[in-house]
Amino acid sequence: MGYSFFPKEDKFFNLLGKLPTDVHQSAIYFKEFIDSKSPAEMQTALAKVQTVRSQSKLTSSQISEELCRSFITPFDREDIQDIASLLYKIPKIIEKVTDRITMHEMSIAGGDFSYQAELILQEATAMTTLLNSLMSKKGSKAVLESVDLLKDLEQKGDKVRNELIVSLFKSDLDIKEIILRRDIYDMLEKVVDRFRDVASVGLQIVLKHS
Repeated sequence: MGYSFFPKEDKFFNLLGKLPTDVHQSAIYFKEFIDSKSPAEMQTALAKVQTVRSQSKLTSSQISEELCRSFITPFDREDIQDIASLLYKIPKIIEKVTDRITMHEMSIAGGDFSYQAELILQEATAMTTLLNSLMSKKGSKAVLESVDLLKDLEQKGDKVRNELIVSLFKSDLDIKEIILRRDIYDMLEKVVDRFRDVASVGLQIVLKHS
C-alpha cells in the first residue's frame, strides 16, 4: 500500500524535519541530565535542554506562520499543525521537569527517573523514523511499523509509571518528597503520551493518502 503527497512544499518538510531533531536532542539531553554525576554535569545538561526547547518553539512558530501564508500544503494543514504542536510540547514538558527537579533540589541518585528517561529516548528515535518515512515517501509499511512500536512503548510507559508509583508509596520518603516525585512521574508520562499522539496523526496521514 503506497501513498503520495501532492503538491509537495519543501519548506514544510524542512521545518518539520527540524522538530524531530529537536525532540530527539531534548530526549538525549534529558537522559544526560538524569544520569549526571555532578552538579556541573547537571547544569550543562540543563542548559542544553533549555536551548533545544527554545529552538523547537521557534520552529513551531515558523510552521504556524507558513500555514497562514500558504494556500497549498503537502498534506492537510490541520495535520501539519497537530504534529508541530505535539512535537513542541515534548521539549517544553521536559524543560519543566528539569526546572522542577533543580528548583526543589531533588535527588536523581536513586535512578527512578532513568526508567522513563530511557523510554522517552526510545520513543524519540521511533518518532524520528516515523516522520522521516512520511516526508521521504518510503511507503506506509515503514510508517506503520513505527506507529506500532510507539504504541507498544506507550503501553510500556503506563506499566513503568504504575510500578514507580507503587514503589514510591512503599518507600520511607517524607510526604513532600513523595508528592514531588509522583508529579514528575506524571509529567514524564505526559511526554510518553505525546509520542503516541504523534503516531496517531502519522497513521491518519497514511490512511488519507493511501
